[in-house]
Amino acid sequence: MKITKATVYTCKQPLKIPFRHASSGLVDHLDGVYVKLESDEGISGFGEVRGNCSYFTGDTTNAVVATICERIAPALVGKDPLNLNQCHLAMERSVVGNTAAKAACDAALYDLAGKLLNQPVWQLLGGKLHDTLTSEENIPFMTVEEAEALARQIIQNGSRFIKVRVGAPDFQYDLDRVSAVWKVIQQSGKANEIVYSVDANQAWTVGEAIQRINKLAEQGVTIVEQPMRYNSPLRLAELKRSCPVQLFGDESVATVEDLVRYIELGAIDGIHIKLIKCGGIYNAVRLMHLAEAHEIQYMIGGMDEGMMAVAAAVQCAAVANTQLFEVHGHLRIAEDPTTGLEAEGSVVKVPDGPGLGVQIAEEKLTQVFQC
Repeated sequence: MKITKATVYTCKQPLKIPFRHASSGLVDHLDGVYVKLESDEGISGFGEVRGNCSYFTGDTTNAVVATICERIAPALVGKDPLNLNQCHLAMERSVVGNTAAKAACDAALYDLAGKLLNQPVWQLLGGKLHDTLTSEENIPFMTVEEAEALARQIIQNGSRFIKVRVGAPDFQYDLDRVSAVWKVIQQSGKANEIVYSVDANQAWTVGEAIQRINKLAEQGVTIVEQPMRYNSPLRLAELKRSCPVQLFGDESVATVEDLVRYIELGAIDGIHIKLIKCGGIYNAVRLMHLAEAHEIQYMIGGMDEGMMAVAAAVQCAAVANTQLFEVHGHLRIAEDPTTGLEAEGSVVKVPDGPGLGVQIAEEKLTQVFQC
């Protein structure tokens, strides 16, 4: 059995509501990059990654496409799609880093393997622990009144994991929104059920973080995500010694090697695992096992991405020994070429179909490469 052909597509995906946070600037659309791997059995697998994420991974859409076309796809053609170890070794040897490009190809490999075996990916990973996933809900930069209303809606929709975006130039603006949302949580009578977190997206210095996190902790916050620059492991360790809440790494901890380094430094309490930054399902599972071995908490999440990319994260989340998820980043998209991932409010259903469990309208994609 062999991979006989690799095709790369793109698809621009306008958002229903544009967004911004401390590091992204305004984002009004996503650039989906899709990989199709065909086998000599006449079966194909698809994978997707978001291309326009330079503020997060350093990638651009053109760079992701070029890396797949020039390096990764040629390395996969001719390989046995059921020998995932061999395929991933070929990907790693084809190019250093470039985790976004690898994540798309990794998802296509797992989708293909699952379809060839007529099994969902979660079965290939050892069997699911969750039938449904209750996702964290974000409260972005908005007025205090809007934040209060959104918090009430989130709780009514069933989410028990709320994250407020912070890192604005005026910290009082952040504090006012966090405080208002905490009052809504308390009024709901479900404060003991809800995980309350903030994400500063690298906005603060050590001194600012120490002062501000202590104030946020007084407003019910129990997790702070990526408060400082991703390239400051020693500063993050310094912050952790003075941090009254759990400190999660996001941009700081992308790969298995990153996690080893931060564990050695004692710099974090938890990590946010995203396929786009670790290189896909294969490495996400390695991160999960390493975190569990060292009693590091983790959440399975992602960027705002297309449904197929989210479906790959859902397959990981289905086998994850955690209750922290952020797996509905596709819901912002106005028109997605992928279908099949069911969500009701904050709850996402784990698909039971083969591979990633979703379907793609290939005619809606623009082909840019084939080998």
